[in-house]
Amino acid sequence: MRRPQRGRIEKFRMRPAIALIALAAACAPHPAIEPLPVLPFHADSTRARVVSDGVIQRFIYSASGPWAIHLLDVDLDRCNAVVAVASADTNARRVRTSQLIRDLQRRADVLGGVNADFFSLTTGRPTGLLVAEGLEMVPPSAQSVLAFDSAGTASISVFTQAAGTLAPFHPRNAVGGRPRIVRDSLTVADIDSAGGKSFAAGRHPRTAVGLARNARRLIFVVVDGRQKPYSDGMTLRELASLMLSLGARDALNLDGGGSATMVYADPAWPGALAVANRPSDKEGERAVGDAVGIVRRCQQ
Repeated sequence: MRRPQRGRIEKFRMRPAIALIALAAACAPHPAIEPLPVLPFHADSTRARVVSDGVIQRFIYSASGPWAIHLLDVDLDRCNAVVAVASADTNARRVRTSQLIRDLQRRADVLGGVNADFFSLTTGRPTGLLVAEGLEMVPPSAQSVLAFDSAGTASISVFTQAAGTLAPFHPRNAVGGRPRIVRDSLTVADIDSAGGKSFAAGRHPRTAVGLARNARRLIFVVVDGRQKPYSDGMTLRELASLMLSLGARDALNLDGGGSATMVYADPAWPGALAVANRPSDKEGERAVGDAVGIVRRCQQ
């Protein structure tokens, strides 16, 4: 897997017909990309690309952090959906986010994805609820969950289970995270201590998801960290401030640290995936327990 900041991307040898399709796609007019809203810090540089109709991949760099910020902006009203992705056996092993998203390509038109829940380093089992295409793979905990109902509508909720029944509903797809950092357009009250002071108030690589426009728009964010002077990571409060500025009414922190990974499909090379960010582990991208994938799909 190659990182686009270093000028390289995974590619494959194209047949002439595929090459013509790629050329036509590159020459076709793209929809206008809306400008970024006002951010809570100065952005020294930004760039954006259309991954697919309703999916925008962005990069924001601010030397004031320093922060390298990666976004996937997803419009669920444009035939896009989000699905939970896990290894074949979530109790036994961990898989890199890029590989989980690549595995999803076998059965879906994949546009991107990010790592999801915290997990056991011993077993790879996610710590919160995991539901993939209606199948419950890990039961709920007391933590918040990014969940999608049968119509594909997103919510951030806490689930319970009694007599084998999930409440408040049985999601079509769901992944856990912690803590919730934005609720009803406000930063949560205990954000500076949630999960412990060093976790909350320390700067770390972060992955988060925000819900906007009545939960029909999703904002996935990965902030690189532990790599000064390139990028230092964010506190939970800084992350919440960023999510609010991007338009999120509600937002959930996902697993971060060395797990923080964002993958996107390069529109210029059909079938090619690239890791957008720079994972902080010296070994590179960390193997995780589950991920969320963005796919091209209209709700039936």
